[in-house]
Amino acid sequence: MNEILERLKQLNLDIDSIVPIKGGDINDAFRLESFDKKYFLKVNSANNFPHLFKKEARALEAIKKTKTFSVPKVVNVGEAGKDFQYLLLEWMETSTPTVVNWENLGKNLAKLHQNTSKQFGWSEDNYIAIVVQPNSLTDSWSEFYAKNRIMPMMKLLQNKQLINSKQIKSAENLCKQLNSIFPEEKPALLHGDFWNGNILANKKGEFSVIDPAIYYGHREMDLAIAKLFGGFDDVFFDAYHENSPLAPNFEERLPIAQLFPLLIHAYLFEGYYVKDVQTILKKF
Repeated sequence: MNEILERLKQLNLDIDSIVPIKGGDINDAFRLESFDKKYFLKVNSANNFPHLFKKEARALEAIKKTKTFSVPKVVNVGEAGKDFQYLLLEWMETSTPTVVNWENLGKNLAKLHQNTSKQFGWSEDNYIAIVVQPNSLTDSWSEFYAKNRIMPMMKLLQNKQLINSKQIKSAENLCKQLNSIFPEEKPALLHGDFWNGNILANKKGEFSVIDPAIYYGHREMDLAIAKLFGGFDDVFFDAYHENSPLAPNFEERLPIAQLFPLLIHAYLFEGYYVKDVQTILKKF
């Protein structure tokens, strides 16, 4: 940590105090305060999670360029010493969102998804939390979801002995049916980890987004994560549907779209998330 602080001194930020922030499962987090400014510092292992923060910084910049959501400004990103990496962001003061704020969140997510690509994937592999997220480009969503999301995570869970070979087979059966489950759509730019903890109502009341796991995918994935962990006002979903209606039977497809975030949580936290994964796979 001292090496990071020495590195930050070169930025002439005149830091007066460093306050640890509780609640982070993934990174060590701190609020840095100077005379007239505050900053948010995240620290993690450079050896265990190579380029984690550099990839996050590039993802924040990509979202910023869409002019849909505000994101925290990246002040500095880098490595210090043999093992530490860090990301220094502007501090974002939060406020209580209004109905209008929730409505705008839905509209802005719809606008983000209007940024499309010819292929599913991303220019580099990145992370969701601290799990590597493969982003090899494919021409179809079914191929991408199977090869880059479901099966890699199933193998990680099998390596931890959280699932068995029968459930691997069920996942393979599911992957063969994906083409008939999801409606065909253009690859949409996704936040990738769009749960309640990654949206912040800022001082102006509008929502900013943090911690993206960005890629071009099926837009129902962002909505599936939002529904999975709750905390979103119904006004948000209504506004999204009004601006970018989903194909019929979204609720029926929802468990399949939620399978990936559940796989991630089963890998990180085990417990009932493993049972949720097993329940979905039983049908296949």
